Amino acid sequence: MSTPLAPAVPGQLSVGSLAQANKHKRKFGAVLTLQDPRSPANKRLVFTKGAPPPRLVLEFEDFDYADRNVMVATRDQVTELLAFGRAHQSQSLLVHCFHGVGRSAAAALAILADRAGPGEEALAVATLFALRPAATPNLVVTAHADELLDRSGALVSALHAWEQARPQSLAQRALRLAFYEDNPDLFAHHKV
Repeated sequence: MSTPLAPAVPGQLSVGSLAQANKHKRKFGAVLTLQDPRSPANKRLVFTKGAPPPRLVLEFEDFDYADRNVMVATRDQVTELLAFGRAHQSQSLLVHCFHGVGRSAAAALAILADRAGPGEEALAVATLFALRPAATPNLVVTAHADELLDRSGALVSALHAWEQARPQSLAQRALRLAFYEDNPDLFAHHKV
């Protein structure tokens, strides 16, 4: 069973899956979509009737290691998602990816940390997990956000501390890495 999507509230963000985004997308003032680079059309959020709310779509794999030639989030993409979060700070913001636990959780964490300010990284992490208890935020996105927000490792450390206290989070990361190792062809890679 999926974590329920937090309601659309001005000035707040909600973290969800593609299925939740498809059902609730019109309730939000802005939508941040994080999707696989090779997702087929039926696995993408589409607005078919009327003008969509302001929207940013970024494509990268939900993979925690930048050293494996996988198309992970770039610094520029994290800069874009932070700017989008700032531009829509007064609106309800839906942040979603396919499952609503990796890319979207990390993007939400970045925006929450930005909004909370320096020194409030633990609060940003706690807020994220209150919104999305099953989250395992993408580590590449989190590291870029930490650097871009000048947190000197505090955001990464706050996430690490949270996960160390919850072995199920570490187990989820291990399962994701094992899935990649068993299925590398399912992930988009940079051309060599």
